[in-house]
Amino acid sequence: MNVLIFEDEKRSADRLKTLLSQYDPRMVILAVIGSIQEGIIWFEDNPPPDLIFQDIVLEDGICFDLFAQVDIQTPIIFTTAHSDYALRSFEVNSIDYLVKPYSLKDLKVAIEKVNRLREVLVQPKENLLPEGLNREVRIPKKRFLVKIGDRYTAVPCRDVAYLTFDGGATHAVTFQDQRYVIDNSIASLSGQLDTEIYFQINRKFIIHVDSIQGIHSWFNSRLKVELSPSAGASVIVSRERVKAFKEWLDR
Repeated sequence: MNVLIFEDEKRSADRLKTLLSQYDPRMVILAVIGSIQEGIIWFEDNPPPDLIFQDIVLEDGICFDLFAQVDIQTPIIFTTAHSDYALRSFEVNSIDYLVKPYSLKDLKVAIEKVNRLREVLVQPKENLLPEGLNREVRIPKKRFLVKIGDRYTAVPCRDVAYLTFDGGATHAVTFQDQRYVIDNSIASLSGQLDTEIYFQINRKFIIHVDSIQGIHSWFNSRLKVELSPSAGASVIVSRERVKAFKEWLDR
């Protein structure tokens, strides 16, 4: 099992690694991450782990700020000294909530709960419906409701060149270079828009195919995208999304 640990206290991280080794020496600790920013970068450059051990309070904020910016589908076991965040933890993929100091027995119970849930959720192939019947019909989002001053207006999705997270908020930028603040996060929008014309290239950008004016090779096997209207700073396709991005363009 590949495990990712979020913990900003070295002593706590070392103890957790020791307990995990005692539970199962075959466990692979992919990284120990102490901050939200470090976590964002890690998820941009690496495939998802099998399990996350998540401290609540990190060097630069609380972990829920990370979940607002990165779409994390991995099961999470919270390991924290703060019992007052228990209810909020179940808004994400929380399987268990361990309050420090926890024991090897506590850890074992939590991990076995993850394993049991995996067995329940993964159905045998022979029990599945035919693919055409089992597939959920998803209707792409058509418009955004935005507030301008004291009034509201609807902006059609077809008019939006790209969506970007900037300055603590998500913005929809139209082909006419109009900018609107919207309530949705980039991660949640990625599953709502028409994937024929929209693609999430990194944690901060979802772009319309018609907004692309140029594509260039970039460092670390990434791509740089020129957008219209211009986004100002460099817009980079994260390394783990490059292959899917090329396939999306080549349909």
